[in-house]
Amino acid sequence: MPLELIQFDPSHKLLGPGDRGFLVNLTKARWMESACAEAVKLLQSFTQLYYAEKCPQDKDGEKVSADSGMADLEEIEEEDGQRSAQEDKSGIQFAIREMAYPSVGFVASNLADPSDFAHFVLTKLADKNDFKKPRLPFRILPVQRVCEAKAKAVEQAVKPILEDTIGQDEFPFRFSLIFRGHNGGEHLSKYESKSVIRNCIWALNPNCVQCIKYQDYAIIMDIFEPLFVMGVAKDFQQLASYNTWIIRHGIKSDQGPDSEDEISDDPTLNEDEERKRKLRIKRKRRAEKAGLTQPEGDAKKSAEQIEDGDDGGDCEDDTDNHKLGTALNGEQDDSDTE
Repeated sequence: MPLELIQFDPSHKLLGPGDRGFLVNLTKARWMESACAEAVKLLQSFTQLYYAEKCPQDKDGEKVSADSGMADLEEIEEEDGQRSAQEDKSGIQFAIREMAYPSVGFVASNLADPSDFAHFVLTKLADKNDFKKPRLPFRILPVQRVCEAKAKAVEQAVKPILEDTIGQDEFPFRFSLIFRGHNGGEHLSKYESKSVIRNCIWALNPNCVQCIKYQDYAIIMDIFEPLFVMGVAKDFQQLASYNTWIIRHGIKSDQGPDSEDEISDDPTLNEDEERKRKLRIKRKRRAEKAGLTQPEGDAKKSAEQIEDGDDGGDCEDDTDNHKLGTALNGEQDDSDTE
């Protein structure tokens, strides 16, 4: 598919409906002002290489070489990551949108498909070649739609995206619903947004299966009152949940057995019953894991003990199944592990 760009106002300050781009946060530190420039710099460094792949021949019929894109990965001379139109033929633009949430940033873009670009960037970073790795530990999540945080608006906004991915045929795609850090707003909760998107998926392709791991597509979503953001990520678990820090140190997959099992949603249960059922399954798995991994001679934690404890969250929430042996400054990654 050729490179497609949309109309874009880089001077606009606030995130709003119609924006597309990337939700970015620091996985090992608090968000800081310098992180905005660093995030733009990272994304900008891949535009020439992406353009060379999407447009092997430019407007003048000249073959575009990937060497210029490779050079961008080695060094960007401007501190703010911006380059002139003469230097970058891709036409891809980025701009920071201001948000009321200090823990995350949003990089808007004129890319028609930020998901494809994010997948390209993370795949290149994970490549065995010596690409220059980002200095800061980013999580880069594509956002293809920004709309009002109301059920009807969400349904109308996400349907075209889902039709282009899982709705084109009856193939039984696997999907996961990953809701980022906020529980919802006045008109739309975390669970309602998941229900809307899940129903849209099954209306388009009833053969799809919801899975925690091994999914074909991860549906990323979050609510920044009064806005809802959504994007579709490919190879989400394989690319370390789009975490550049883990990719930088080498992806180690420990996903274990296939997850197409009872952890997937049961549409016959209401929200509370479904949540309790999943918590029971999750606790049972942790109990079994604890029983298998305890050193011989030590007291093993029983299933009843784990069942009595607080599990600590929805098993559908954002998960990383790739962990570093030693995290930065001795800290673990900020995500829960399934």
